[in-house]
Amino acid sequence: MVQHSSSTVSTAANGSCGPSESADDDLPSVMTCANYLKLPPYSTKEIMYKKLLYAISEGQGSFDLS
Repeated sequence: MVQHSSSTVSTAANGSCGPSESADDDLPSVMTCANYLKLPPYSTKEIMYKKLLYAISEGQGSFDLS
């Protein structure tokens, strides 16, 4: 099941939190314990695809359980 998140809060390059200019600037996030993928309301499928690939490639190996 995939649900879309309507949140547009992101962390800016300077580390401050606040509303982003567009959901297209935000990355997807997950709640692994609930198998839940949260996607911002991207304006196009192409942007969603690029953001998902980026999140997958950058997140590989960064979540380890011991």
